[in-house]
Amino acid sequence: MKETLKKIFDFIKNNPSILYSLILIIFIPIAIFLNTFIISGNFQKNIDTITQQKAVLAENILNIALQNKSSSSQDIQSLISKIQKENPEIRSFSIIKPDANKENFTVITSENSADVGTKLNGIEKNQAVLAWNNQQGIAFLDGNGKERFWNITKYLTDENNNKSALISLSFSLSDSDSLINKTINDSYIILIVTIFIVILLVSNHTRLFSYAINLEKLKEVDQMKDTFISMASHELRSPLAAIQGYLELFKDKNDKLMDPESQHYLENITISIKRLASLINDMLEVSRLEGNRIPIEPTLIDTQKIIAESVEELKSSAIQKKLALIFNPLSVVPQAMADPERTKQIIINLISNAIKYTPKGTVEIITKIEKQKIFITVSDTGMGISSEEQKNLFQKFYRIKNEETKNIIGTGLGLWITRELARKMNGDITVESMTGAGSRFTLILPLEK
Repeated sequence: MKETLKKIFDFIKNNPSILYSLILIIFIPIAIFLNTFIISGNFQKNIDTITQQKAVLAENILNIALQNKSSSSQDIQSLISKIQKENPEIRSFSIIKPDANKENFTVITSENSADVGTKLNGIEKNQAVLAWNNQQGIAFLDGNGKERFWNITKYLTDENNNKSALISLSFSLSDSDSLINKTINDSYIILIVTIFIVILLVSNHTRLFSYAINLEKLKEVDQMKDTFISMASHELRSPLAAIQGYLELFKDKNDKLMDPESQHYLENITISIKRLASLINDMLEVSRLEGNRIPIEPTLIDTQKIIAESVEELKSSAIQKKLALIFNPLSVVPQAMADPERTKQIIINLISNAIKYTPKGTVEIITKIEKQKIFITVSDTGMGISSEEQKNLFQKFYRIKNEETKNIIGTGLGLWITRELARKMNGDITVESMTGAGSRFTLILPLEK
């Protein structure tokens, strides 16, 4: 038990925000209970006061009614029976007559015929004396364990406004008490439901709190991953560059001395090194993009000039594959709002991909302006991409795998990188393609406003 309490205390100490949940569990039910208790108490006091006033009013009305009646006890008794029948809250009703010295009081009329003629003694006599000498009469709450009563005693007056007798009335509070008890019971039900809801909320809050902790841990792991990739990429680039340099030197010195088989092996090594270097560069780029560490500086750029430079750089690759690389610049030079270096990186990637996946035919770059945007489309007559493959095309490390692409080198990161760069410049990249009918990749950039 002690060990469990220590664990709970340590958990709260390490995660102070959980105290908010504990305060909710304690404070809300207490607040609701106090609110119910105070409102019920005030409500009961108000009902008691109203009932008392109602009883006094009934006595005043009876006083007026009795002034118009004869002194016959039978008539008075008949009037009392009628009043009780019409007012079931009146539990007991009696008229008390004092003697000449105002020292003894006798019941002359009562709802209980057995009480008629009896003299008051003890507390009842004292109450009668107090009521006789008090202009407002006396009133006090009483009960029998089952219900509460207002016991009110007040003197009656004759037609000359002289004191003639006392009227004693017991007025039941059972209806009002029943209403109050129902209200309190309903409040307790609401309190229990509220506590249950609070517990659910706190449980959900605790679950969300654990999610937040896990999210922080995932962020830390993600940061460690980015750091590791960045560090590993940097560390791998240096020895890889050295290997590539020594390999080129070896080829220059021994190219004529090597037999065809050795030259083939050496060429495969060169291809593998280039592929590894490309993968390292792409992984480093992905890490920098995910860590938001690539500076994007949008400025007004001449897109036609950047496209022309990119076409010139890749012209030799197209010539090697005997492809026609076509670009007809627009007559009106549009200025886009983008980072020039990143824009060129995107265009080179799209054109080189088109050349890579087009066995024969044409690669054409088309630009058009529409709705304050420039659309740069790289169209090819290559293999094409199916609709299913297009769904995953921009995912990291995704490559189309079939007989036509199995010998084409790639990391599966290029398109993801280019689209992320485009989106960071408030642009995007779209694709339209059909298997065997070529592809159209379009870079969309905002124009100068």
